[in-house]
Amino acid sequence: NNDILIAYKMNNVTLPPERGFPFQLVAESKFGYKWIKWVTKIEISNDVNYSGYWESRGWPNDANLP
Repeated sequence: NNDILIAYKMNNVTLPPERGFPFQLVAESKFGYKWIKWVTKIEISNDVNYSGYWESRGWPNDANLP
């Protein structure tokens, strides 16, 4: 269940800066720290030991909601 979207509109209106313009990653089954705002590029890695910003500070990588 990896329902992840990259949004550029909300309610048929282009995202304003405070909501993440130009793009926001929407991960409905994940905690909020996985809902990334202000996406300008995407990097792909096959490094299983990679830790993102929050994960390197102790938050779980999967971030699944209960």
